[in-house]
This record gives sequence, C-alpha cells and structure tokens, in this order.
Amino acid sequence: MDFAQASESQGSPAGRPKAALGDLFFRVVNRWHLIFATQLLDFGLIMLVAGLVYPITVGRAGDTLHYMSGAAVIAIICHFYFAQGHLYHINALLNETKAVKSIILRVSLVFMALAAIAALTHQQALFSRVWFVAFYGGVIVATAVGRSVVAAMLRRWIARGYITQNVVIVGDNELTGHLIERFKTNRFGIRIAGVFDDRTPDNGRATTAHKTGELTRGGVGDLLAYASHHTVDLVVVTLPITATDRITAIIKHLRQLPLNIRILPGAIGIQRFSPMQLERTDLPGVQLITIADRPISEFAWVMKGLLDRLGALVGLLLVSPVLLFCAAGISMTSPGPVLFRQKRVGYKGREFNIIKFRTMDYEFCGSYTPTRRSDNRIFKFGGLLRKTSLDELPQLINVLRGDMSLVGPRPHMLGQLVEGRSFFEAVNEYASRHRVKPGITGWAQVNGWRGPTETMEQIERRVEHDIYYIENWSPMLDMVILARTVFKGFFGKNAF
Repeated sequence: MDFAQASESQGSPAGRPKAALGDLFFRVVNRWHLIFATQLLDFGLIMLVAGLVYPITVGRAGDTLHYMSGAAVIAIICHFYFAQGHLYHINALLNETKAVKSIILRVSLVFMALAAIAALTHQQALFSRVWFVAFYGGVIVATAVGRSVVAAMLRRWIARGYITQNVVIVGDNELTGHLIERFKTNRFGIRIAGVFDDRTPDNGRATTAHKTGELTRGGVGDLLAYASHHTVDLVVVTLPITATDRITAIIKHLRQLPLNIRILPGAIGIQRFSPMQLERTDLPGVQLITIADRPISEFAWVMKGLLDRLGALVGLLLVSPVLLFCAAGISMTSPGPVLFRQKRVGYKGREFNIIKFRTMDYEFCGSYTPTRRSDNRIFKFGGLLRKTSLDELPQLINVLRGDMSLVGPRPHMLGQLVEGRSFFEAVNEYASRHRVKPGITGWAQVNGWRGPTETMEQIERRVEHDIYYIENWSPMLDMVILARTVFKGFFGKNAF
C-alpha cells in the first residue's frame, strides 16, 4: 500500500486540494512508515503512562530508572503481542472497535502473566502493586485512545485519496466485475488500478471492467510494462482455476517483477463466510490463494537500500587509495579512459550503465562479446585487475546511485546467449532474478559460480543460487556473503 500513487489518467480524487501542503508529506510516506509510526506511538504512549504514573504512585527519585526499565520491557512485550495479533495490519488500524477489544485482552494477558511470574518466583516486591495496577489501567486507556485517533486520521486520509493500495486484475470476466463493485467505495483504500487480459471477455459479454474502459489497459505484456513504472501492491488473477496452462504462463511472466500475486478461486472467494478472519487478508472480505510474494518486504527493502548506500559510501572512503592506484595503473599502461560503462539488465528488467575499471584496450570497449581465458583484448594491468576483482570496485558508485545493491544477483549484458539461446529462454526462472536489485557480489559468486557463462550448466547453477538468495534473503545472509567475498571471493579460479 502506497500513498498518493494514483495514475495520471484518473486525476486527483474528488475533494482533494490540488496543492495542499500535506501533499508533499504523502508523496514520501509509505505504508511501512505508517505502521512504524503506529508502533512508535504505542511504545511512546506506554512509556508516557509509566512516566506519569510513577511520581503519583511511587515518588521515590532513586527508583525511577528501575521502574522505567520495567515499563520498557512491558512495552516491548506488548509490541510483539500486538504484532502477533495483526494489530498493525492496515485493516486493524482502520477498525478501532475490534482493535481496542484485542488490545484490552492482550494487555490484560501480559500483565496477568507478569503478575503470575512474580508470584511464582517470589518477586512481588520488585514493583509497587499500586504502580502496577495503575500502569495496567493507564496502558489500556492510552493505547485505546491512540488507536481511535489513528483510525480517525486514516479514514480521513482514505477519503481524501491519500492512502491507496494499488491492485491490478488479470482476467476480464464476471468475477472481475464483482471484484470492482466490491471495492469501488474505497472504504479500505483499495484502488483497482487496471484490468489486463490477452483475450476478449468470455462469450463476448461486456463485463463491468470492459464497460468502464479506463480500467482496461491491455494484455500481460502491458501489465509488465505498467508494473515496471508504477506502484503495484497486489496482482489478482480472476481466470477460471481450471485454466491451468494459461495461469501458469501468466505467472511465469509476472515472476519477473517483485509482485504479490494471488488467485481468486471463483465466486466462493468473494462470499463473506467469515468477515472477522477475512479482514486480515490482502483484500478485506475476499479469500485469495497466495501464489507469490515480494521477496523482500517494503520495510526491509528500504532498510537494505539505506544500508547499501551507507556501506558503499564507507567502502569508497576506505578503498580510495586502491582506486587511485588502479586508475594510475590503467592510465600508465593503456591509452584511453580509466572507467568503462556498459549497459546491463537490472531491477525489474530495467537497463542501467554499470561502471567498472577499464581492462580491455580502448578499441574493444564497445564489444558485447563475453571475455574468455587468455583474451587478447585485455591488457596486462587490466588482467591483474580482473584476477583480483579490483575492476569491480567502481560499482560502489552504482550502489550509491541506487542502480545496484552490495549483494544480489550479478547483472548480465543485454541479449547474452548460452548455446545459441537467450538466458531468458534457456532457464525457466531466469527472469525471476530481476525481482531484486543486482549486486556487486552474490550467493552464486561466493559458491564458486562466477566468471563465464558458456555452458547451460553454468547459467543454470548460477540462476539456481540467485533464486535461493532471493527466496531466503535476510540481513544475516547479506553479511555472510559480504564476509565470504572479502575472505574468499576476490581470488577465484574463474576470475579472468
């Protein structure tokens, strides 16, 4: 869910000021900002209550740190218990009545559990009973009021068109029409951004989506182009569940992008059998089958990007003497520019210019022919740079620019072939590598699959390792890969 991401064709929502001061705020605020802000609000309110209750019920200056530390531990426990109950889901934030009931129950369970533990361990004197009871009541009141304020603000922002979860539908049929009707009121900030279908509506009937016109945006190829340049939070496939071949082909293409993909399992999926549970799903009141999720959550994606840029900046400062040495060596041993730029395929299949130290004679720099062992196009000092992987260091600039990550699948040249076939055609999951940013190093590289891709096995094993990285990403895995790169990856047998 993103804020203020409506397409240009729809214009501004009704009643929304054209140049409101708050517009700038909502252009940079994302769903994870909202959830993180609510988490901070809950923590802050609990600590505020602790600070207000302490002087009234205890009042001893020497025990302030003791009591506030205890309150912080309780606040952390409550935070994880709230998260476990989906209380930071956008639908829970909107429905304060159910959220407050759940908060009262969960806060009560936390305090009862702590009281029981204190009694069993004979630590009843650890905190004042009066403070404990007053703190318990204050936490319930403060968090309940806080959630009511958040819900009121969210409803207002939704009405003004600020909060929008962009949903696209694949399949133009009767189910699509029902789905559009269900969410046309925009109660939960759901916006149907487009309908894509390679074929005409079933039996030639004009469905709701087909009639509206502005929602019909083309076929699956058009969806890929649209999702590459617009925010798409959810893709819902409404095709008949029996059309397995067609659905499989569509999903194969959609997996090129970091998308949350779901299937609507027929009319039963939009029947309200259990609204209480279904409100926690991707579309409130709609049961969907999960096919694929974004490999990295929005919050983790932003944090990974920040750490990438910080790491790249620190790295450039640390290796600046090495960069100067490499630049001087190139200048003295081969005429031409020090840096070399080449088109590569990156995130969401977009092209970008990768930056490396030049290792070939200048007249061969425009060639897209992959290098091989003992390649006579490589001058002597350039060969040294390639064997030590020092030619890759300028890619830290690509990381600062946001084209690359420190860790990720290595970007390949445009139209690269293996055994006469393009990588995309040769390997079924190849395009799935583009769901994350390419990296300077990656899981494949530290496991020995770097260098040439001259055989089918080489590209298949590299893609296999890249997909493993994408599906199992974690900050710890990035740290392991970076550490292995430093101690092992620079001097590989396949570096030439």
